[in-house]
Amino acid sequence: MQFLGKWRVLVWSLAFCAFVSGAVAEQELRSGWFPRAPYQMEAGLRDPGAVTGLDIQIARDLFGDAGYAITFEEMSWSELLQGLRSGAIDFVMGSYHEKDREAYITYSVPYRTERNVIYYRRGLDDLEAVRDIGDLLQILARDALRFAVMEGYVYGSQELTEFLEEPPAAVHLVSSSSYRESLSLVIKGRADLFVANPLVMDRMLVKADQWDYVRKIRVDMGEIPVHVMFNKETIPKEQRDRFDEILQAMLEDGRIRAHHRSFVLPVYLSITTGQFWFVLLNLMGIVAFCTSGVLLARKERYNLFGALILAILPAIGGGVLRDLFLGADRVFVLETPEYMLVAIGVVVIAFLAFKGYDFLHGSSREVTRKIERYTEEKFGGLFDQLFKFFDAWAVAAFTVIGVSVAVEMDSSPLWLWGPAMGVLTASGGVVLRDIVRADFNIEMLKQDSYAEVSLLGGIVYTVALIDLPYDMNLERIFYLTMIVIALLFGVRFLILWKGYTNPLQFGALHTHPEIRLRQFVQREPEWWALLTRYYTEDDEGKAVPAAHTEREALHNQFLYTGNAAREHLDGIAAEPLAEATVQFYRNCSARLDIATALEETLFSFIDLHEGLDTAGSGGGAELQVRIHESLKTLIETARWAIDADDLADFTMLEHLTAEHQRRFNELRAKYRTGQDGNEDSCLEAVLQSTHKVERIIYLLSDYVRIRLGKRDTRAGSASNRRAQQAHLLGM
Repeated sequence: MQFLGKWRVLVWSLAFCAFVSGAVAEQELRSGWFPRAPYQMEAGLRDPGAVTGLDIQIARDLFGDAGYAITFEEMSWSELLQGLRSGAIDFVMGSYHEKDREAYITYSVPYRTERNVIYYRRGLDDLEAVRDIGDLLQILARDALRFAVMEGYVYGSQELTEFLEEPPAAVHLVSSSSYRESLSLVIKGRADLFVANPLVMDRMLVKADQWDYVRKIRVDMGEIPVHVMFNKETIPKEQRDRFDEILQAMLEDGRIRAHHRSFVLPVYLSITTGQFWFVLLNLMGIVAFCTSGVLLARKERYNLFGALILAILPAIGGGVLRDLFLGADRVFVLETPEYMLVAIGVVVIAFLAFKGYDFLHGSSREVTRKIERYTEEKFGGLFDQLFKFFDAWAVAAFTVIGVSVAVEMDSSPLWLWGPAMGVLTASGGVVLRDIVRADFNIEMLKQDSYAEVSLLGGIVYTVALIDLPYDMNLERIFYLTMIVIALLFGVRFLILWKGYTNPLQFGALHTHPEIRLRQFVQREPEWWALLTRYYTEDDEGKAVPAAHTEREALHNQFLYTGNAAREHLDGIAAEPLAEATVQFYRNCSARLDIATALEETLFSFIDLHEGLDTAGSGGGAELQVRIHESLKTLIETARWAIDADDLADFTMLEHLTAEHQRRFNELRAKYRTGQDGNEDSCLEAVLQSTHKVERIIYLLSDYVRIRLGKRDTRAGSASNRRAQQAHLLGM
């Protein structure tokens, strides 16, 4: 009995499993699909053999909510219709309503809409002016044009449908099985025009780079509701009503909108960013990045391979990092090797140009100086403005591309990863380049606002894409993208044009090197005020040196002030500085050195003259007075120019120092001539000290040239790199 009981349990278990298996089998629905990206397409390398797309994902949600499993088999459109007739398949996604099919199918409620566009072979000039369907039909009836048509395809326009059902004798209909075949027929010259969904066809044209073969007729054929077609025999009315309820719920809860954003939006974005003008300007932005890398390689003595690295990283490094981060099927540079080739071309051309320049420099320095002068005069400003233009364009274009890729990869949440991928694409490569250079001062992460502008643009663009209406179209995406690009370009170009520094910095504002250097400049007039006090006037209004004790006090005060200023500058030099700040620092340091040397020379010159007995030397006394007058005038004029901080005053001072130098040389020659054969020890002493006067005038003219930007303060100045290393490593 116990044995029979066990057999009874086993039999019932097998029967139950068979029942469940049969029930599951009954819950499976069959369908077909045909290549029509982004509505229906293969999933790609991430899921080989699988099918995906807008309609496919909507179908999985729809029938999954209803408790059904579904299978898809690849078929042509005519095979799908035949399968519905014969009962081989249960439903078809993405169908227009056609009354003739109601004999063997039923339609769901519409779950989305489409628009159709007429494409024609380039060169048919008569079709370019067509703006309504009536004009088109007249031209078709008049001219012997060949129209590619697909069996069972619904065009959306009732007038066009009726026209093609009974075409005039002049119209020749060419049979086609798909959009791809219709396009192929036009390219091969076997057809003149065809109708297609612009989202599908434009994507196909971008992927195959075949925009030059066809044009669109700007005829509004209206929106076409899209339904699910159900087999009347296998899907009863009760089931269809249940499916309609689920579809309505999906429209209301935003799931269909989310699928639109995942599949349709990336196509619109790829079409927008795949246009020739966008790609061309993008390549120019890459050229600007590569050029900056090449100039760094030249400045820091990299070899050819090193120059390639410095050029390639900012050009494509951000995009590579983005694709690796998102887990893309293929890194973008493998799909578009033009970026790599452009970078290599820039490096090779620059290498040959630099070697040619070095050869000329070795053989004829006069020729190279002429080239430098001509280039600076004719193209210096132009090159600077072009670099600003392409830098601004690069931040705009790379940000938009980064957000677009995040959308295409369906990164979730998009509000986070859209801006993040925009910033990574735009700035990741530049950061990589500076890391490779072992630079302690990555300017993009400090004073520059490049990344912040990209982040701001990425946020604006992502939010706008998320909030796009359900009936998005290519024109709206295009104008939105252009507005964001224009906004980013304008903001970045304005920042570069005006030289604004990034206000979003963690460092305290009062400790910023730029602020501290400006504080140094603000105290600079104090030194020159001390220098003017070395001279006073006698009762006759002539220039005379200040008393010895006062000069000693002024000398000590200048020493203390100069040492404090030097410590101030040394503290700034110990920090990692931006390139522009390093130049500012060197400029200030050179001005301090000149002021210190000038004060020391002036102090020693006056001391030399203090003990001279000019009572019996008319020439010596006269020359001494003229020198003091000249120096007093120059030093006071310099102080006024420094107080005003006006380039016009420094230009005037430049001419004044040159004139004083000329007149001083003439005066010295005159007195030397008058001294020949005469024994005037006082005059001889004054003449022997004039080399100090000459040095004072030279130092002052050198200072003026620095203030006018006519002297390069880089040569001979200490490099900031060693100070940075000592500061950061605690040495």
